[in-house]
Amino acid sequence: MDRQQIDIVFTELMNRYRSFFLQQIRLKFEGEDVHDVFQEFSIHLYHVLVQKYSVEVDLFNTKSWLKAVVSNFCISELRKKHKKRKVNLLSEDKTTMIRANFTDDSYNTDKVQGEPNYFGAMKSILAILNKREALMLKMKYYYGLPSARIARILNVAHVDVTIGRLKQRIMRKGKIKDFDALLAKMDWLV
Repeated sequence: MDRQQIDIVFTELMNRYRSFFLQQIRLKFEGEDVHDVFQEFSIHLYHVLVQKYSVEVDLFNTKSWLKAVVSNFCISELRKKHKKRKVNLLSEDKTTMIRANFTDDSYNTDKVQGEPNYFGAMKSILAILNKREALMLKMKYYYGLPSARIARILNVAHVDVTIGRLKQRIMRKGKIKDFDALLAKMDWLV
């Protein structure tokens, strides 16, 4: 395929599916980010056309395939946007010394006699949850995102119901009586 034919196909796709692409991008981004991501997606789509048009010409006529392309692009943009900083780890000697000198109870220096071990409880909670569930709780309680936004980002229906069930499972399996007290004590860990 030559560039002129690819340009014609790209123009036709943009004319036909422009509002569809914007709608899919708005599900994951807000405000001015939508237009920036749309411009980046347009460039991405053009490169996909250049690379795959002659091989997979029939896929470009299907809306479901185009939806997959725009959704995957948005997910990768979200990952780039929220990329974690590189963490410099302690040397092995310092890590060994810290582990030798501190136990789980030593992290709770203000622990009242008879109060549960929140650090141990949080470790058991993290063993119960999968990454997606932990991310949902982190978005809700640590970042304070509204449920509607979490639903759009994670593509989950009924976020509040799901979180309620997670809380019940955590309380049941982690033998925790007050989930909110746990979050208040451990908000720096989540």
